[in-house]
Amino acid sequence: MTQSAGGCCSVCGTSDARALVEVVLSGGTPATVCGTHAVMHARQKSPARSIEELRRGVAERRGRRERREDGDPLGEALQAAFSGERRGPERRAS
Repeated sequence: MTQSAGGCCSVCGTSDARALVEVVLSGGTPATVCGTHAVMHARQKSPARSIEELRRGVAERRGRRERREDGDPLGEALQAAFSGERRGPERRAS
């Protein structure tokens, strides 16, 4: 892994030169990637031979399920504490 001279990440398109490095894929092809994708590439069980393989291998694995509606007790308590509603007489500060 070496610092890249420029360009953008072959996976996500990040163009900040400070974050870019050059890696060599298992087929000998050089690829410019950001630091995050360089680490992901290094951790793959079978290294990618092409940029397309690299993109598939480090693809987003988390689901895109909407989680805002689930709620939890802590979230509800925080929302109640910081909402604009006035406290009832039983919760007035002394």
